Amino acid sequence: MAAPTPAQQEAINKLKEQLVDIASWDETQQDNFLLRWLKTKDMDVEKTKEGLLQTYKWRQDNNIDSILQTYNADPELVKLFPYQIVGYDKESCPILIHDVQKHNPKKIIDKYGKEGLVKFADYNIEKIAQACRDKNVQQIFIIIDAKKFTFKQMTAPGATELALDEVKRLETHYPDGLKQLVVVNAPKVAKLAYKIVKPFVAENTIKRVKLFPKCNAKVQKFLLQYIDADQLPEKYGGTQKIGEAGDKAMLADDEDISGNPEDMDDAEDMVEAKVAAGKKLKLEYQVDQPQTQICWSFQTDDREIGFSVYTGEKEDIIVPYQKFGSLSLQNSSITCEKAGKYTLCFNNKENRFRSTTLSYMVSVFPPGTADDDE
Repeated sequence: MAAPTPAQQEAINKLKEQLVDIASWDETQQDNFLLRWLKTKDMDVEKTKEGLLQTYKWRQDNNIDSILQTYNADPELVKLFPYQIVGYDKESCPILIHDVQKHNPKKIIDKYGKEGLVKFADYNIEKIAQACRDKNVQQIFIIIDAKKFTFKQMTAPGATELALDEVKRLETHYPDGLKQLVVVNAPKVAKLAYKIVKPFVAENTIKRVKLFPKCNAKVQKFLLQYIDADQLPEKYGGTQKIGEAGDKAMLADDEDISGNPEDMDDAEDMVEAKVAAGKKLKLEYQVDQPQTQICWSFQTDDREIGFSVYTGEKEDIIVPYQKFGSLSLQNSSITCEKAGKYTLCFNNKENRFRSTTLSYMVSVFPPGTADDDE
């Protein structure tokens, strides 16, 4: 990491003076750590101080400093969410590899509860952060194989909320900790997940996300810009013999894929609409094949809204009417048992005098588009 400029060093020194009350947090005495935080706050010393004090309190309240010694991860969770640090990039940042596994998020949430899964996530995040500290670096390089990531996983009740909670904790307490996130073998549903998470992630972080629909020569070339071959598994075009062997035919494929998430073919972007006071917004979809899946995500700005799904002219109810609070992202899906017209209905009847701003995204997947065998 380059040495701080004189102006940056002055800001670092001022910040240290204001953090004497939490000097027991060793990292607050390290210039590179403080500079990383300052950069995320536009070099504003006061805002950086506030962020660090907030994180210090969070670490104390959740026993993060001792979590690596006191928490025992359930072997089943470790098996379902495996990762491995396989080496270090050209700047000594740890390289983390994760292969998405088939799993049923609803069953996992029901078994462990939100609190248990948050604790498991905090443990792993701190374990990764410690790997960075061991090398005196501030960022991690992540490669994810999303071949097994499915539509059903993403739309499972509660899964999106848990994922967003983790993203927010990372952004708040480990800012600018991501050097690159490279997703290979990304199905279209990965783009959908990206769009849901994107609004909640800092602009600098989102620029470091790459989605590749396969793992070919272009991916290998991209990775080798940052990683020496002996630090990269064969599966991704390196020489390290860890895990699966590389697909030689695929690695020889030189189709030009940019990795830019916006270049991936996918459903519509999040749409914003005003639902007038006391009125409804109806989104109609003609389904031609039984077993078609309709997936939706939505949220409102500052008011609750009603939501239901029905089919046919007689409005046979598929999803009963329910009110949802503001700002909370709702994410779910249905499987259409028969062909016909399906209507997603947003109802603002509870607000008689004020409109509601609604952001929504809907995707329709014909049979076979997404894995439904979990």
